[in-house]
Amino acid sequence: MYIPKKYAETDWEKQADLIVNYPLGTVVTSGDQGLIANHIPFYLYTDSETGKSYLRAHVAKVNHQVPSLKENDNVMVIFQSADSYISPSHYPGKQETHKYVPTWDFAAVHVYGKSRIIDDGKWVRSQLDSFTAQNETKRAVPWKVSDAPESYTSVLIKAITGLEIEIDRTECKFKFEQEKSRKDIDGVIEGLEKENPVVSEMVREANKVKS
Repeated sequence: MYIPKKYAETDWEKQADLIVNYPLGTVVTSGDQGLIANHIPFYLYTDSETGKSYLRAHVAKVNHQVPSLKENDNVMVIFQSADSYISPSHYPGKQETHKYVPTWDFAAVHVYGKSRIIDDGKWVRSQLDSFTAQNETKRAVPWKVSDAPESYTSVLIKAITGLEIEIDRTECKFKFEQEKSRKDIDGVIEGLEKENPVVSEMVREANKVKS
């Protein structure tokens, strides 16, 4: 990924937060028919003993990408945050020089690693429990996989298989106006508060120590 130094984010904790908050990843592999990509929600797991991190998910057994995910040492998964068009009108400096053009603000993490398919019903059920708990945690009454009849979930689990990707390395870009003046940054934050409050807060967070 092309990452200008001013946008590079090497803090793993921030990368992990993006993955947890935006878990729908695009998994990319190369097979006999060329590049293959699918959009799959992932659960980020870290082994407490080894410190290694993994992306875990499940896919339909009939998914045509499954063969290229078996023991593959070269898999990429792309995660992207909320994003927003940035109008030149948001920059106060535009009124002075007019030397401004539109841009787009976003964050993205590219994860590279080794994948394997895990055709084990117990493993798949554990993955489902973990992923569901992560995404239901903020609800007043969280739903659990066990809330559904066992006879029903057991049939569904037979149709899916587990996917685990051991993370080898990551690349990460946080593009949130870091190169702009404080005045222009504040203009973007204010302009996005109504248009896109989520990205407005991301711009604020990325530049909170900038004076």
